[in-house]
Amino acid sequence: NCYNPIRTLTPAGIEPGMPTHRDTDYVSFRVDRAKFEVFTLPTEAAKYKLKKGKDVKALSILADNTIYSNIKSKRQAKSEDLEKYFGTTDREVIVNKILLNGKLKVKVYVAQPITEILLDLVFVCEIVGAFYVLLRSGTLRHFLVLCFIVAALVMICMNLSRTVGRFLSTRLLAGKPFNDPLQSDTNLRQFESQIWQLVIHSSMSAIGMWAYSKGPDFMNYPSFYVNAEQLEGKPISAAVEWLYVVQLAVWFVTLISLRFFEVRAADHHVMYSHHVTTIAVVLVSYGFGRYGNFGLVVFLLHDISDVPLDVMKLVNLLHLQGPPTYLAEASYVANMFIWLFSRVYLFPVYVIYYGVWGAMYLEKSPRGNPYWCEKMKPGLPLHQTLVSTGKQDIWKTAYVQDCECCGGIACFVLLCVLQCLHIWWSYLLLRIGYRALILGENSHEVASQEYFVKEDEDEKNTDKKKND
Repeated sequence: NCYNPIRTLTPAGIEPGMPTHRDTDYVSFRVDRAKFEVFTLPTEAAKYKLKKGKDVKALSILADNTIYSNIKSKRQAKSEDLEKYFGTTDREVIVNKILLNGKLKVKVYVAQPITEILLDLVFVCEIVGAFYVLLRSGTLRHFLVLCFIVAALVMICMNLSRTVGRFLSTRLLAGKPFNDPLQSDTNLRQFESQIWQLVIHSSMSAIGMWAYSKGPDFMNYPSFYVNAEQLEGKPISAAVEWLYVVQLAVWFVTLISLRFFEVRAADHHVMYSHHVTTIAVVLVSYGFGRYGNFGLVVFLLHDISDVPLDVMKLVNLLHLQGPPTYLAEASYVANMFIWLFSRVYLFPVYVIYYGVWGAMYLEKSPRGNPYWCEKMKPGLPLHQTLVSTGKQDIWKTAYVQDCECCGGIACFVLLCVLQCLHIWWSYLLLRIGYRALILGENSHEVASQEYFVKEDEDEKNTDKKKND
């Protein structure tokens, strides 16, 4: 599927002058009221911009040899307009200016080496930090065993899901209007990945709810996130500690899978950032001990809201939109309700503000209970009790870490980074809904353009003919 920039191949069913491969980017350049656009090979326009056109001919990275005034309507630019706005008819000069000054419209994953290296370095630091924290807590051996177990379960799950996916696609959904939705290798691999994510999120939701049921209702009583009992003995319960070790194993295996094995979607680096931030939150809250209950609620909100998202993506991959099932539309509505409620309302309000911010800077919770740093102030009963029992050093360490420096602020900043990612994904999901439900566009096509990695267009056309 390579492109000849001089002579575009046009198989049957493909309009002359249009790219035959769906995984293309395009660059749009506006000057005055005119617009000029070109199709480019995947990732090449980004590299061209990065190198500022050095050592590469502009025409060599085009997916076809056409300059458009509007790509969507397939309208070619007029020669007189090119000469008017660019002052030349030399196509190399014109395309070079479009590529360097135009806006890149990326539809597929584009490699970003510097971003990738920075994220890799953060991940390596997290591996070192995880070994230190787990070794100190005596759970390193359990963590390593769990990593192997999770990796084995992932492999088993993905192999089984491949069999299930092929059966669903070729037997139950082979005819119209579904047309064997997993016939391309790209779609089938995404189906496998989504199935095991659904299994992980469902099981971790169940474990999280079990651990949450063993302690106070932190969502309704945020002043209980951090309490005096945590200054003595184990700062978190055995149930919460086991949840942390399991979650760390799951997140490390998930990140390794995302980095090295999964099909990369357009938001790969956002997902990578989310994973390393989440691991950082886990390590900080587990390492400081007293923040363990914050992590418990963060796990629970994330895992529960990921379940309907996984279902929505699976339904979309299986082309179950529109009549007769409308499953894609129904799953989207259900997902948005749970997603917005848990990640855009509960998470910032009850975890970040009432939880972490309240513990550090507020006096009393909405129910009138004093917050942690308020109770820890010098001269108050808790401080006096600790001093009288010879625990002055414990009080000082906890007060400095939680209320004056480092621990509490680090936890707050990391959670805010997660919330920014939640807002970005919420925007993406709302945009998908607007295009599919309001504008009436095909929901599968919209999801493919906005999120999923796209399958080969040649493969799609061949399969379409076969189904016809």
